Amino acid sequence: MQLVPHSAALLRTKELARSLDLDLLLRTYTFIPRKILRDTVREFGRQLEGKVLDVGCGSQQYRPFLNYEQYFGIEWSVDKRPPVVADVTQIPFCDGAFDSALCTEVIEHLPEPGRCLDEIHRVVKPGGSVFVTAPMTVHTHSEPYDFYRYTEYGLRYLLEKHGFEVVTVRRLGGVVSVMASHGINLGCEALSERLDRSALRKLRRLLLLPLSAGGSLAMYWLSKLADGVEQRDAIGWAAMCRRLPS
Repeated sequence: MQLVPHSAALLRTKELARSLDLDLLLRTYTFIPRKILRDTVREFGRQLEGKVLDVGCGSQQYRPFLNYEQYFGIEWSVDKRPPVVADVTQIPFCDGAFDSALCTEVIEHLPEPGRCLDEIHRVVKPGGSVFVTAPMTVHTHSEPYDFYRYTEYGLRYLLEKHGFEVVTVRRLGGVVSVMASHGINLGCEALSERLDRSALRKLRRLLLLPLSAGGSLAMYWLSKLADGVEQRDAIGWAAMCRRLPS
């Protein structure tokens, strides 16, 4: 019997966990919005072809879902180990360098989001596909670099203003997922703070699993059934666009 090296086995385990989204379930209290977003990128990512730019790529978690021939990710933080360290409002590539682009949960962190969209418009070829997501009701995060929330109409206006034709808009989540994600996240954080001050602090993650993992799974499947009942609420919005000629 051939033994699998430890590093290879660990890599396969991580890949399996990510394919089942267990990494989101076990490492975060915000499983529901992250799962909804990842599923949306899985669906639309196959439309991003050729030479693809991932704007604000972070840890490049969406790279496996893109139909790229060449992948370039840019991120300002060296800690994320991106392919390119750069400011997303000053993208270091020439005009028309890419066939398509991805920009997920980035523009809410920019005081001038239009500068980023202008840069994406510049580096993507005319007619190229651009996929953008933005939150509407998520809690404040990455403080103090958290400036905006977007309705469908606000996101559409911003994209059209900066030279994109909006082909499809997708509502992410709904009233059940919004309430459940807020409740679970706030509840887990409050309990976590109490456990950190107790003798049980080393068991914190394990003790919170019934709420963070079990509650998230139960409410996620309930949200799949009930989010469509109320159309006015959303965790966020996603838009598939086409880059218009200048």
